[in-house]
Amino acid sequence: MFYLIKEKKFYYEKIFCQELENGGENFWILENLDNEDLRKLGLAKVIEHKIPEYDKNTQNLNLVQDYDELKNEFNISYKVEEKSLEQLKDLKLKELKTIKEQKLLFMPYKNTIFQIDTDAKINISGKVSEIVLAQLNQKTLENINWIDKNNQIIIFSASEFLEFGISIAKYTEEVIFKNDTLRNEVKNASSSEELKKIQWENKE
Repeated sequence: MFYLIKEKKFYYEKIFCQELENGGENFWILENLDNEDLRKLGLAKVIEHKIPEYDKNTQNLNLVQDYDELKNEFNISYKVEEKSLEQLKDLKLKELKTIKEQKLLFMPYKNTIFQIDTDAKINISGKVSEIVLAQLNQKTLENINWIDKNNQIIIFSASEFLEFGISIAKYTEEVIFKNDTLRNEVKNASSSEELKKIQWENKE
């Protein structure tokens, strides 16, 4: 790859056609030319430097393009810079959101993992309402079969299922409250060191 100096754009061909004043044309194999010969054609050799190692979580990789007129070389290199505090905060907030959303998909309950996504909560809420209505009408309900995360059937009595429903509501509230607390800590952090200390602990 070469660089057209006046046009300020890349030239990808290996052969360059030079139009002559008499109307003729000269063709040049660019790989055979040194930097000064390329300069006469209005071209510069492109030097692509290796991408350095960097930490994607805390650093940015910036593309640097620069034409060295003295050497007649166009350099493509990369500069590693530390992310700003605001960028780190945005990443931390996204991390917390991901954890919150994952925790609100499943809940551990009595040594079993249950699905508690939006659809599951609607179904559970409907069953809880059915149990409460039956109790108000002094009707007896049979045991309730419910499936866990692995589609294994778990048997609940009516009272046990009510307790299960209450636990889901409490668990959901705790997750949302924890997320809000951590989000505020992130927004109030004044350094990257403070941000690193903000973690969602007690992972199930």
